[in-house]
Amino acid sequence: MIVVKIKGGLGNQMFQYAMARKLQMGLGIDRIGFDISRVNAYLQRQFSLNHFRLCDSAGVMEEGSLRNVTRIQEDLTKRLVSYLVAGRPEELAAAREKKLEPLFGLLGVVQKDHYAGAESSAFLKAHKNIFMNGWFQNAKIAESIRDVLLKEFEPAREMTEEVKSRAEEMESAESICVHIRRGDYVNHPQFGVCTDEYYFRAMEGIAQKTAHPVFYIFSDGLDEVKSMQFSYPVIYDDGNHDNYESLYLMSKCKHFIMSNSTFSWWGQFLSHNDGKIVMAPKRWCNDGHGQHKELYMQQWMLLSV
Repeated sequence: MIVVKIKGGLGNQMFQYAMARKLQMGLGIDRIGFDISRVNAYLQRQFSLNHFRLCDSAGVMEEGSLRNVTRIQEDLTKRLVSYLVAGRPEELAAAREKKLEPLFGLLGVVQKDHYAGAESSAFLKAHKNIFMNGWFQNAKIAESIRDVLLKEFEPAREMTEEVKSRAEEMESAESICVHIRRGDYVNHPQFGVCTDEYYFRAMEGIAQKTAHPVFYIFSDGLDEVKSMQFSYPVIYDDGNHDNYESLYLMSKCKHFIMSNSTFSWWGQFLSHNDGKIVMAPKRWCNDGHGQHKELYMQQWMLLSV
């Protein structure tokens, strides 16, 4: 079994599933188990992968069902990360995690909080139980199994008539998804990157490349976003949808203006429009070291922020 320590919001959880699914397919492991103890500890987050079809062999682990081997793997990982990686500057942490990768592999652990190198280790092939801990925000991993993920990230239940109607409207228009991340990003020293001016310039740029654009605004801070002085008419997502419903609607748009958010990332990735235009911030975060570049896709158009 591959045990995945689930953490973060829906976008992060989807990257963690993608990594686990790639490992499962590559190593021939029978099951994927989601350990949701961490995500359940944070009131602002919840486990959301259950809203997708996923593979039949993936599911939430019952409390207390972790095997002894997995408990040992998790405990050793925590100790190694705590003593040698945590609290270090980003570049040093990444370098140390990279050096530790063979040791993690020997233990049957895939640890990727900082280092985004090879997704598996030869040592892992010797293990029947693998413990995964990390963010795994890597475009190449998702792209390598794109066809699988497009099927398994389909909604598990039929959408409401209101959502289906809006999706049809988006598919019939030159729709442009504008995702404006607010919430915990406001004034965040690392992720407070995308300014109002970035979105205005992106809308202007994409309007010049499309005929009769229709801008759909998605945000976790609609009240604040509605005060922005857009140069084009916009249609707001009403904010009453669950996160997986909003993601589904985002994916039905023809083109995308992203924020520096994994939720934005999956919205554009799940789109079936081969001719989509994707505009993204040239800088993902304010760490100054080019981290998170593994999230960038070749066809994106990058704008300064």
